[in-house]
Amino acid sequence: MTIKSGLNADTPGRIFVDAGAVYLNYGLPGERLLGATRGGNEFNLNREIRDIEVDGVRGSVKGLRRRTVCRPQITCNLIELSLDNLLKAIAGANSAETKATAVVDAEYLGVGSVAIDDFTVAHYPVVAKSEKVYIDGVFKTRGEKSASLFVGSKAAENKEFETGIGNWDALTGGTLTSETGGQDGNGGKYVVGTPSTNLLKLDDALGAVLTYLEAGEKYRITIYAKQGTAWNGGDVTIKCDGQSKVLTGLDATFKLFVFDFTAVGTDATITIDCASAPTAADEIWIDTLEFVQFSGDYTINNTTGKITFNLEDVPTTDEVVTVSYTYETGDPATHDTITGGDIEDSDYIDNVALVGTISGKAQDVICIVKNALADTGFSLATAPRDEAVPAIVFTGHYDPADPDTEPWDIRYPRA
Repeated sequence: MTIKSGLNADTPGRIFVDAGAVYLNYGLPGERLLGATRGGNEFNLNREIRDIEVDGVRGSVKGLRRRTVCRPQITCNLIELSLDNLLKAIAGANSAETKATAVVDAEYLGVGSVAIDDFTVAHYPVVAKSEKVYIDGVFKTRGEKSASLFVGSKAAENKEFETGIGNWDALTGGTLTSETGGQDGNGGKYVVGTPSTNLLKLDDALGAVLTYLEAGEKYRITIYAKQGTAWNGGDVTIKCDGQSKVLTGLDATFKLFVFDFTAVGTDATITIDCASAPTAADEIWIDTLEFVQFSGDYTINNTTGKITFNLEDVPTTDEVVTVSYTYETGDPATHDTITGGDIEDSDYIDNVALVGTISGKAQDVICIVKNALADTGFSLATAPRDEAVPAIVFTGHYDPADPDTEPWDIRYPRA
């Protein structure tokens, strides 16, 4: 009896042998070997063909079948876990250095003061959202700041005076100009005209220059200011929403002033006045303003370790501020931390290729998926006396500029 078999003289030269190797961006700039694998690799077209059904016909009909899905994939069992391989294995992943940290369980900052510079933790940078702040044992909530309330085409000039005075009005015949010698670069130099207690005004212009306020919400205006070479107008006051703050300690050196208030109305117009009529040609400088909505009891600058309290929550002289937090020690980074994120176009790999050997051929066989993304999830299993071998699945994606071409090809060697 003759044994039937497909074996023939050419069979030994047509066998895909061994596991092959997986490459990223094969044949392109940046081509690299993904790394060592164990347990083999797999190329799967995941191609689905659908029958167009016709009443009265018992099965498939020639000419009435069409493609509906093509989702080509290469699965590799990766034993080599580098940082870049892990980023490629998790769609939308990002990495950042993680520096060594230490914990301060409870740091005593002493009694309070209205001088906001008094509250700076001893160790920083502070790890974001790790701090817990207490005043006399009462836990306080971290605040958040809104986007700037300075809006419109002249927002930068209204805040910085680098190239002009923006929408500011100099009152009673005075002049406001952008001049060198500001707190940082140019500043706004106001020279008194007709002596008056009314100096400067920035109108909200129905929300076109300053965003309207919301009654009951907290706001903060910060401003750098100084007196000129002469000043005879007494205390200078910044006002908004019918409320005010005296710029106590104003002198010939730029100082930062913080004005916190809870809105009672919606008009965000800022005015700057003084206690008594100054002399003509007296000078006041303002610069580097900011105006934000402010929630919570305090904010913390994680870089400098500075804690800034809302005016309503500034500790009094008989209250004790304590804070616990984690801070970066400044030692070299010990880890790269991988976190998830949105999938960007840059996350797609131009191609992933399974390159293998056909017995009897001098050239490799190459199975490619295009616009590849590891989008099937990631898991890492460990076991005693064994190594972790996660399965990484790279899926090909259609090019939106060429939706008719399936995102794969197989290159079979001729010789």
